[in-house]
Amino acid sequence: VAKGQKSEIATLIYTSGTTGDPKGVMLSHGNFLHQTDYLPSLLNLKSGEVFLSVLPIWHSFERIVNYVILKGGGSIAYSKPIGSILLADMAAVQPHWFPSVPRIWESVMDSVNKNMKQAKPVIKALFNFFMGIGGVFSYFKNHLFGLYPAFSPKSRVLEVAVSIIPFLLLWPVWKLGDVLIYKKVKAKLGKRFIAGVSGGGALPAAVDRFFNALGVLILEGYGLTETAPVLGIRLRTHPVIGTVGPIHRGTEIRIVGEKGEILGAGQKGVIQVRGPQVMLGYYKRPDLTARIMTADGWLDTGDLGMLSINGEIKITGRAKDTIVLRGGENIEPVPIEQKLCESQYIQQAVVLGQDEKFLTALLVPRQENVTAWAVENKIPFADYETLIQQPEVKELIDYEVSSLISAKSGFKAFERIFKFDLLPLPFQPGKELSAKQELKRHAIMEIYKKQIKAMFAKD
Repeated sequence: VAKGQKSEIATLIYTSGTTGDPKGVMLSHGNFLHQTDYLPSLLNLKSGEVFLSVLPIWHSFERIVNYVILKGGGSIAYSKPIGSILLADMAAVQPHWFPSVPRIWESVMDSVNKNMKQAKPVIKALFNFFMGIGGVFSYFKNHLFGLYPAFSPKSRVLEVAVSIIPFLLLWPVWKLGDVLIYKKVKAKLGKRFIAGVSGGGALPAAVDRFFNALGVLILEGYGLTETAPVLGIRLRTHPVIGTVGPIHRGTEIRIVGEKGEILGAGQKGVIQVRGPQVMLGYYKRPDLTARIMTADGWLDTGDLGMLSINGEIKITGRAKDTIVLRGGENIEPVPIEQKLCESQYIQQAVVLGQDEKFLTALLVPRQENVTAWAVENKIPFADYETLIQQPEVKELIDYEVSSLISAKSGFKAFERIFKFDLLPLPFQPGKELSAKQELKRHAIMEIYKKQIKAMFAKD
């Protein structure tokens, strides 16, 4: 067999396109070798360390985890993302590392909180007290050691001066909490546990703070299938909370504004990257490749973010339409929205759910049809705005949504719409719509942030 070249295709990983059509990401041997050469030293991995995995083998995150382990002489045990099974396997395997998606970390946090709610009053009170202490202590600790991102120049001397006294006063209380509470929670992860790695979506801030308060190290990473997949990860030696760490060695990053200008630290724009892990392109789709890659190799990630003055990356949102749930599922909203608008009672739809557990939607009903239905069914109403809040109308729309977005229509379970809110006025150009009548998703999220927050408030 002839020896392969770094530039040759190693694999095709299919991911959804902008219209929901699959597109094959061409990743080379060189793309993967860059990761396997760099990640072990970055994380200070040692031969013989054990990883516990719950991710599917086809997931790009899981693929690189396996390659790194194989090259470094580690071992991997496979579990299931089911609370009782996962905890039992952790106790049996005693892993050093646990790579997973944000949803798993959230479920661990929820499991701890649920158990504490059912605990004896004294235990519950101690837990709540020391978790509060842990939160305040970690706040001052992170400021003292520079573990919060800085987006503008500031005096480290002043930051240290303000933080050191509270840190010293709280440290013995935190240590007591470690003996009474934190260690018992951390014991569930195993005695050899070093760190968790979170990828495949943004780690919710509340989950990040929870584990930070316990003293559990979670290294959040960032990347795309198109970058094999890692672009950055928090440093084990200097984990700056609220960021995904600095860009990988040998990789370039720039933040680009709406007019194509290069932005500085603290300014939000689209993240573009160039480096040895960037894909060759989309298989037999040069048209799609040209949309996100420049001739000189810059990849438009479609993500919004900013850089700290020290080069850490903070992800702030998505410029492209793809929604990534906390479980790592990639969802294209356009096909779902188009299907919803097939209903005679739905005029416009926007699907939401980035970094959430499930999908929701903002729906604009077809006023004429809904009003006619209400009259025909003798539903009393004072005006149209009150009509769409009537239980009967919500049941009508709920039936339409569940009928259209179903397995029978070819949709997966995680593509279902779990909640929706009805809006009285159609989307307008210059406000919710562009001049081309396309949804301005970020504008919609800002305009209707109260309604969106309410839909995700109780999940």
